[in-house]
Amino acid sequence: MSAIIGALRGVLSLDSAAFESGAKRSKASMGDLERRMVRLGKSMETAGRRMSLGLTLPMVGAATIAVKSSLKVIDAQAKMAQSLGTTVRSMQVLERAADLSGVSMGEVQQATIQMTKRLSQAAGGTGAAAKALTRLHLSASALQALPLDERLAAVQGALAQYVPEAERAAVASDLFGSRAGLIFTRIDSATLKTASEDVRRFGVAVSEVD
Repeated sequence: MSAIIGALRGVLSLDSAAFESGAKRSKASMGDLERRMVRLGKSMETAGRRMSLGLTLPMVGAATIAVKSSLKVIDAQAKMAQSLGTTVRSMQVLERAADLSGVSMGEVQQATIQMTKRLSQAAGGTGAAAKALTRLHLSASALQALPLDERLAAVQGALAQYVPEAERAAVASDLFGSRAGLIFTRIDSATLKTASEDVRRFGVAVSEVD
């Protein structure tokens, strides 16, 4: 009996040793797997940061260029507005109206300069614009006090109200000059109204303080 018990102890001892050895091997394998997963995770994190940086930097660069370009445009509008005695917003409305009418902003600026000169002459009681303003029931001083887009809207409204369509081009020529009159007849009151609403809706209007 004692011999059988001894044999059983020997077998159990061997099985226990084998079990412990296998457990240790399994634990070691799991440790290796865990370390490999940690290394893989760190590699993926590093790659992710690089990809994020690679995408973010070009986007930041593009945004910076866009902002600088916008600032240049606004600066040019501000300088033109100052020279014409109007607001930056009115220049933005005019630029939008020119775009809607298929007229270049350069042409609008030249036409505006001519109108400003002629209104100054009319305010002094001279020039062809004085006669045109009388027919339109407008005063040079009242027009000069308005922002440029409202000034044009007032003229366009008066042309439509007091002058037959066949004669409007001639009256506009007296007020603006021949070439400028042709340009401004293409930018009518409806276009100016749409342009003003677009500038407000798009949220791009800039004040003098801005």
